[in-house]
Amino acid sequence: MARGSVVLRRRAPRLAFLIGVLVVVAGCGQPLYVARLGWEEARILWRREPIPDLLARSDLDPALRERFELVLAARAFADERLGFRVGQSYGTFAEVDDRGVVHVLQAARRDRLESHTWWYPVAGRVPYRGFFDVADAEAAGDRLAARGLDVDVRPAIAFSTLGWFADPLLSSTAEASPEGVVETVLHELFHATLYVPGEPAFNESAATFAGHRGAVAFFCDGPGADPARCARAREAWRATQARGVVLGRLAAKLRRLYAADPPEAERERVRARLALRAGRALEAQRAGRATELVPPNNARLLGALLYVTDLDAFEALAPGESDPGPALRALVAAANGKGDPFAQVRALSPDDLPG
Repeated sequence: MARGSVVLRRRAPRLAFLIGVLVVVAGCGQPLYVARLGWEEARILWRREPIPDLLARSDLDPALRERFELVLAARAFADERLGFRVGQSYGTFAEVDDRGVVHVLQAARRDRLESHTWWYPVAGRVPYRGFFDVADAEAAGDRLAARGLDVDVRPAIAFSTLGWFADPLLSSTAEASPEGVVETVLHELFHATLYVPGEPAFNESAATFAGHRGAVAFFCDGPGADPARCARAREAWRATQARGVVLGRLAAKLRRLYAADPPEAERERVRARLALRAGRALEAQRAGRATELVPPNNARLLGALLYVTDLDAFEALAPGESDPGPALRALVAAANGKGDPFAQVRALSPDDLPG
């Protein structure tokens, strides 16, 4: 999994994926796939060690000790101030190797912004599929590419079982910066708090808001208060918002292009030009790299948009430096799975926020 600055680390996706549910619920028509996921998830859960026990060790690496202390503080902060469903998640740690990394496969039409989707019990229809073996992910991607689809395979920085199991802090996640670790933990805990089946863009974008604004509150006036980390957490959120604007504008231009139904050669020429301009804008805003968008790939773009859709609607609930806790509680209450959850969030007013 790629590491680096907080902003660049966001290039790796997360996966709100019901691995536990897939194992428990029989008859989804994919027994070998489900069995493999269950086996690899069981390996991770088997390796869990309580973080308090690890903190008691005198030979613990100081950097890892700091990450563990931050994770425990972030759990308490999520429970007490943000109102998240914490349960037992992130109270343990698991060492993982390459077999513990989830690889995310996404695919989309080349002539329109339309994702290829998969259906899962409880999770509903989602535009990604997770694999613990990169070769399996790439082989599945090759089959989709042979059908004329854009395909993207990337490692996930973390994944959630949505509270069905006590998710551990993975050793790969612990390699991130302090700000990145706290933001990731809050992002994943929010998935266990709110998940609307069949609404992946809402689920991931809401968790993006929860993770980033929660991290800002944690490091600016919370238990992890530190001026330098506060500034970096704020900058990470600013860059994420800017990223959403750039990708949203690119998507709007591509939708107009595809609606015009130009000849294939013209379509490819124009979408390459649009992708290059957007990539340069990402770099100018310090919100990503041009290589994310060039060459153009609708699957990669749609995958990135999952995490940054309508971020302004969430930010409007807790503008500026206001406490995000009331906004997050109102968000959870409003997104009840009946109707468009983005519309439900936009309909909220300050009077709707709990005191």
